[in-house]
Amino acid sequence: MDVDQEQYYDDGGGGSRRRGRGRGDRGGDRHHPYGDDGHRGGRGGGRGGGGRGRGRRDDGALSFRDFCYKYLRDDTTPAEAERRYEEYKKENQEAFYERYFRDHRHDEGERARNDPRVLVETLKRRDELACARAHEFFASKADGSLRIYDEGDAEGKDADMGEGEHQGEHQQEKRRSMVPIEAWHPTRLGTDYKQTGRLIAALDAEKGIDNNPLLDGDEDSGMDAEAAEDDVAALEALGNEASTPEKLDERLCYLVRVHGVDYYRRISEMQPVTFLEKLPSAFAKRDPKPEDTPVSSIAQNPYAVRLFATVDANVKRRIAEGDPQVKKLGTSEIESKLDEWIQSCVVKHDEQRFGCTLSTKLFVAEEFVIKHIKTKQAHHVEDMRERLFDEQYRKNVVEFLKYDEHRKENKKDHKKRFGGVMMMQVPGSGPDGQFVQVPMGTGGAKMIKGMARYTDLDAAVTESRVVIDYGDI
Repeated sequence: MDVDQEQYYDDGGGGSRRRGRGRGDRGGDRHHPYGDDGHRGGRGGGRGGGGRGRGRRDDGALSFRDFCYKYLRDDTTPAEAERRYEEYKKENQEAFYERYFRDHRHDEGERARNDPRVLVETLKRRDELACARAHEFFASKADGSLRIYDEGDAEGKDADMGEGEHQGEHQQEKRRSMVPIEAWHPTRLGTDYKQTGRLIAALDAEKGIDNNPLLDGDEDSGMDAEAAEDDVAALEALGNEASTPEKLDERLCYLVRVHGVDYYRRISEMQPVTFLEKLPSAFAKRDPKPEDTPVSSIAQNPYAVRLFATVDANVKRRIAEGDPQVKKLGTSEIESKLDEWIQSCVVKHDEQRFGCTLSTKLFVAEEFVIKHIKTKQAHHVEDMRERLFDEQYRKNVVEFLKYDEHRKENKKDHKKRFGGVMMMQVPGSGPDGQFVQVPMGTGGAKMIKGMARYTDLDAAVTESRVVIDYGDI
């Protein structure tokens, strides 16, 4: 149907009589699902101004400009227009995914991430690079030149900084880690040490890395997720060993540099394209262990409970389900569908006479027909394979878009979902003063403002006088 002939329903007085776009508003207002502005519509469409008669046809994936032109009045506020466009996108989400795929399916970056025909080479180069980085890591550990926290790089940056930049860097270093202090509890240290070993063993097996000196030899990369329970007393004893924190940090550094996995960030794994473009070095780490006070268990901190529950679940799922990037290739699914299609091309006339939908030849058995299709009709088979690759490509793109949309929604809701408590400094305690846990949000901010000011007698005295220049008087 052409745009100018698109039909609308009469909402007033005339019942459900249909009428054309060009007849104006002489029988009632036109119905627009996203433009309920008193009398629906805006410019154009007819002499009464009740609807728009121009613009592209709505295929469910209009741009913001086309949506406003088609459905909204001229006096609609920007905030209202954005709200209605968000509703429109949610109701037509699949159409937007399809439009994105059409527009970006030939982009090199998109193909490297999601097209199985290109992704297989991307994963091959990723695995080769991971093996090379692993051997470099082992060599650095053997000769004692391994730097876990990149301290030399930080010193090099400080040497080139001005005074203002150096102060900003100092403030950045003073920021508390996202890892709660309860990560120093002996039971949690032992748990993290064991889990990182199992995770490293699984990832090494996927990429063909052998003889890892970081492992103790008791890890099982093919273990069942439910069999990963360890004795609490043994974990606590392991966490109390003096060498455990250092060996755990080596494993955390190895995970991010060799496999692109940040353990404390809920097993966040880098995309293969990003992993190939830059060397990951920074990872979430624990703050220094408090020396004066004992570390409580994670049960005392709601944030720690949520964080480590997510970490534990993601480790078990990653080990049990394998590499998510390999699943995007869809190798088994494509071959299975291709075999089904080949089988559907076989026509059985009688017990000893078989034909094929791709040619007029006859055969005495079904296996000869299948052999004929794979050899003499190979171009048809390859065409079908390409169609299946395109279907898998589209599926990967849509799943990635859904994941990205879900990630953005979670980011908007981050304080509500994960912000049980936050660390805030006591007012007046100085740059190295005491930090306390308060509820996340405005309530916590009001609570900390209402606390009695703390005066640190040992803090350095800062110059607070104001010098007034009377030279211009």
